[in-house]
Amino acid sequence: MFIADTSGNVEATLPPRRLEFDPTGVPEAVLSAFAEAIMCHSQQCYVGSAIMLRKALDLICKDRGASGGNLKERIRALRSKVVIPEELLDGMDELRLLGNDAAHVEADVFNTIGKEEIEVAVAFTKEILKGVYQYSALLDRLKALKKGP
Repeated sequence: MFIADTSGNVEATLPPRRLEFDPTGVPEAVLSAFAEAIMCHSQQCYVGSAIMLRKALDLICKDRGASGGNLKERIRALRSKVVIPEELLDGMDELRLLGNDAAHVEADVFNTIGKEEIEVAVAFTKEILKGVYQYSALLDRLKALKKGP
């Protein structure tokens, strides 16, 4: 079932449509936070989604042993713990700022936390999850397909 405006644009679906993602290889704690961010998005709870994305980043850092006094320091420490493109690591810091805006009244980096910001943030987080948890397993599968000696 769906709800549309007078122009026929779909405004909502029942049940709400959730963004898709591949959970393969993602640790349960990280997966739980990311799935909750997806669920918040589907309910148009964009601030909640931003907070849960930030939590997922923090859990990635914890899982990979990146320590520090705050998330910014943990993301900096993560650079020596994982091998992923610099753009993904830089993006983690941008996602951290988005989460700060959602969680703290005094934070004011993004103009708004709405549908577009969260959809970009979710797409970016998917790429981080692929880089940190999924590419090596995919490479192992590819290598397993080679002929023996």
